[in-house]
Amino acid sequence: MRLDPAGVPLLNLGRRAISARCLLAAGSGLALLLAAGCSSSGSPGGAVSGTVVIAAEPSVSDAAIYLAQKDGLFAAEGLDHVSIEREPNQGAVMNALKSGNADIAASDYGEIFMTQAQSTQSHDLRILADGYDATAGSLEILTYPGSTIQNPRDLTPQSGGSVEVGVPNDDLLPNASALTKAGDPTSLDVAAAEEVLGNFVGNADESVKWQPMSQQQEVSELAAHQLKAILVSEPYIYQAESKLGAVEVLDACSGETAGLPLLGYVAQSSWVSQNSSAVADFQAAIAKAQADASLAGMVQPVLRSDAGMSVQDSDLITIGIYPTSTSVQSLESVVLLMHGERMIPTGDLTKVSVPPMVVKSQS
Repeated sequence: MRLDPAGVPLLNLGRRAISARCLLAAGSGLALLLAAGCSSSGSPGGAVSGTVVIAAEPSVSDAAIYLAQKDGLFAAEGLDHVSIEREPNQGAVMNALKSGNADIAASDYGEIFMTQAQSTQSHDLRILADGYDATAGSLEILTYPGSTIQNPRDLTPQSGGSVEVGVPNDDLLPNASALTKAGDPTSLDVAAAEEVLGNFVGNADESVKWQPMSQQQEVSELAAHQLKAILVSEPYIYQAESKLGAVEVLDACSGETAGLPLLGYVAQSSWVSQNSSAVADFQAAIAKAQADASLAGMVQPVLRSDAGMSVQDSDLITIGIYPTSTSVQSLESVVLLMHGERMIPTGDLTKVSVPPMVVKSQS
């Protein structure tokens, strides 16, 4: 049985969030400055003459780009040369984009909006397409069978102290310390978990001690009872439940965070302004790939061949939503969540005004 608290969309009511009207007002009149510069991939407004490089951390969330490459969708739209460069974590994905080693990044939205909040003109980001949204079971806090943690309230003991909960370290925000205080969330995963946990325990959720580590290590430490609870995504949810009999304590993408956008495809504004044809071709290809990815059985072969998952894991894991269009309102809910969880100061909200960041599809 899932312990999903009833809630309303974050844009209407958030425990710590400001209103969407305030966010939009903060960003009104903000023009996204397109930085001038040279691009190795093509000429201003023209077709890309070289290889378009996409930086990605292979996972369930960015399966659509591998599907587009495998099925020739990029080439069909005019992108004859696309290279997907694998990176070990989200920080490396964004660094590849900012350094110019990649043209497009498949990036966690926490990383995207944190980078934009700290941006200078030369590193302004544009969102080309929404890539992956949460569904029930996409991100969960689990415990082991027979644990003293029976429900979300047990994560914050009434007697004081704190419970250590493992958290994935592959999407931690490397520059979060510049904008947050000690104890504030340092990843979008943690922000989502704290938002939902707050429905059960109020601000006591801040007493949870999050321990960053690889998700494989999280599962191993839960098995050894070295951790009482872990926050993991797929395929590690399936692994923990099938191999350890792990039990769900909380669904981090429920209530206010239901349907939360998790990953998007971004490029620097200078590249976008100089490669409008390539942007349109990429958007068309990724829309078709994500429409295919939504079909039963289309993603699993890609996850096995390109993300390295086993047949069993790829067939049984919970897969989220691959949207075929980009909702500004949904992306604003991520910014509101990050602001409400003290990850983006009010003074930086104008930098992360979503409407000017989104590149409208030409299709």
